[in-house]
Amino acid sequence: MFVRFVCSRPHPTVDSELGMFTVRQEIDFSQMKGSIRRAHEEAFYWFNVNGGGGLVFPKLKGKQRTSNVRKSLFWFKEDANFWGYENGSVVRRARDLAQVISDAGVEIREISVKNPGRVIWEDTNQILALPENVHIPRAFK
Repeated sequence: MFVRFVCSRPHPTVDSELGMFTVRQEIDFSQMKGSIRRAHEEAFYWFNVNGGGGLVFPKLKGKQRTSNVRKSLFWFKEDANFWGYENGSVVRRARDLAQVISDAGVEIREISVKNPGRVIWEDTNQILALPENVHIPRAFK
């Protein structure tokens, strides 16, 4: 299974909902009350380049940012784990981040699929998949 966290806004290039990491970039957590700001720092630490999780965000820019890349969605592998932690730790930490973003005013929901489409990029924890001939469920209707 593959897991994705989304908000109610439409994705700009795919018939799907916008992902949580994109919408997170639009929130100014420095303007939030202290408890939300601290919770965001703790939750995002695991996904930050300099954080504890060691997740890679692929640099798909320039010639690598093909039409297929722009029409693809990122998914976590259900059993993904941070180095040295138990299976599923990535999704558990993503749920924490989703809760903080929801507390900041943008509701985030979780969806999962067995087949996210044609895999364009992959590492041990996540994939980028082109949703060809597959149904991507909606969290918001």
